[in-house]
Amino acid sequence: MKTIKSNKKTSLLRGLFFFFFSLFVSGVLFSCAQPEIALNTEVPPPQKIQNPKILLINSNAEVEKYSVVQEEFRKTVSCPVLEIDLGDKKENYDIIKLLSYNADLVYCIGGKAYSFAGKYFNEKDIVFSSIINWLRLPSLSQKVYGVSNELHARMPIFMFRSVFPDIKKIGMLYSQQYTSQWFEKSREQASELGIEIIGSAVSDKASVMPALRQLLSEADAIWLISDPLVISEKKYLFEILKKCDTNKTPVFSYHDAFAKSGAVLTVSVDTPTIGRQAANIVMGILAGEKIDEKVQFPAGSHIILNLKKVKAYGLKYNKNALGLINNIIK
Repeated sequence: MKTIKSNKKTSLLRGLFFFFFSLFVSGVLFSCAQPEIALNTEVPPPQKIQNPKILLINSNAEVEKYSVVQEEFRKTVSCPVLEIDLGDKKENYDIIKLLSYNADLVYCIGGKAYSFAGKYFNEKDIVFSSIINWLRLPSLSQKVYGVSNELHARMPIFMFRSVFPDIKKIGMLYSQQYTSQWFEKSREQASELGIEIIGSAVSDKASVMPALRQLLSEADAIWLISDPLVISEKKYLFEILKKCDTNKTPVFSYHDAFAKSGAVLTVSVDTPTIGRQAANIVMGILAGEKIDEKVQFPAGSHIILNLKKVKAYGLKYNKNALGLINNIIK
């Protein structure tokens, strides 16, 4: 397997494209992509905090993406940070001691950390990241900010259409519990770009393969999204990829690792960027700045095209779009 990285010229082209695309998404589409957020109209204007302190709560520092986010966050912030790892079974955190630290802001990595912060530190400013489909969270208060774990739905869909213009029907496995909102919004965005997304909801791991077989009979491609019910274990991921490979149906996905396992196109969030982006939100709040976007889309992305699979499946692809790809597997 040979991986070809883009040269300086294509990197510049891709950078300019995503710069203007991000402006378009954040300026035009952000308002239509967000749910109603509960706001307290009597909240006083932000004020700069002198000698601020941060409490960082990680759901499980052994999870690589969480640890990478935490590391980049620490590199970016310039004030004291008390770190706790809820995944460390040896630690038994004393809530009284944590409260006595008197942090000015709490940064949460992952859903477990966010729930913990909401239970014990709900009067503080809270910033979250790395939560699967944050749209399923209860209405956010005025003091909650975050970085979405998912790119704006229009971004990967645009890439799908740009690279594979002949693909018009894309199947998606999702669950009502975790990703139903994401499915609906993706379907809306895809429709605007002339693509139909066909969904099949799963309730447990036993329902995944029957749902996939139904989608394969209708769709030109399968879009795997981050959903713990759809991909509960690695073996189920490999089973999905194997079935699609047998059927010669391309798989689009959200994680770089899937490209090596057979996914044709992956459009993933740049994990280190999330940590830096969360840190910038935190430092802005502590500096008394007004944060216009309560929850921001990730600022960075990484795109891999598995050209080996493209040729094996006999897929037509747009060679002019290759300049937008970070890595090409040949």
